[in-house]
Amino acid sequence: MLHLLKIDIMWDQLKILREQYINQRITDSIDYEKFCMISIVYNSSKIEGCSLSETDTKVLIENNITAQGKPLTDHLMIKDHYDAFLMLKEAAREKRKLSVEFIREINAFVMKSTGSKVSTISGDFDTSKGDLRLAQVYVDIKYFPDFLKVPKLLQQLVDTINSRIDSAQGDEIIKLSADIHYNFVNIHPFGDGNGRTARLLMNYIQLYHKEPLIKIFTEDRAEYIDALNETEDQGNLDIFRDFICRQQIKFYESELEKFKQRKSGFSLLF
Repeated sequence: MLHLLKIDIMWDQLKILREQYINQRITDSIDYEKFCMISIVYNSSKIEGCSLSETDTKVLIENNITAQGKPLTDHLMIKDHYDAFLMLKEAAREKRKLSVEFIREINAFVMKSTGSKVSTISGDFDTSKGDLRLAQVYVDIKYFPDFLKVPKLLQQLVDTINSRIDSAQGDEIIKLSADIHYNFVNIHPFGDGNGRTARLLMNYIQLYHKEPLIKIFTEDRAEYIDALNETEDQGNLDIFRDFICRQQIKFYESELEKFKQRKSGFSLLF
């Protein structure tokens, strides 16, 4: 009972912080959304092992300048991820509904420069073109669904999200964002880029509703993976929803603190 009370308090805290964040008009700052997207791209790519720092990422996206001594593939990963984000931003403005083809398009953006053709006994597929996988996938401690089941599972996910996306409001929006992330990443429909695509889909729900974007902080990677695994083990979506809630609270608190420091003024130093 005490645990449930703490969870309720956490979601109430999210509402309060969201209201403060919106009321401060932080997003009205010049290029705020772009810098927020860059930070999300950095954290999402870092979770996948990208070597670029947040400053490297910003300089690459803004000035097309590479980080000395770091792999070309890491730079390409960042550029493609950001381009995918821009595409989603436009699609959300048009209120584009989800489809299997749309999800394939997102993954094709994510893997455009780093994907490749894969040959299996079941046939060939190209990870740079958003092809659905034709092979079994095993990651860490689990096998993902048989590739023959992927098209049907993906269509079921699309149909479910589309049936909820327009009616979602309040906490239901961020919970829907968590739900699409969890279910998509557990279908694992592509040969590569599933994590980045899942996090983009999560933020597509946010963009669709003009809600603040969700950042999964790279330093919380272990908790993130644990939340995904525990959600599956216990068959309880609230576990992953609560993790996303905590991440969003962390984001709001960080942004509000930065805004508070900025308002405190600046003194010249000599």
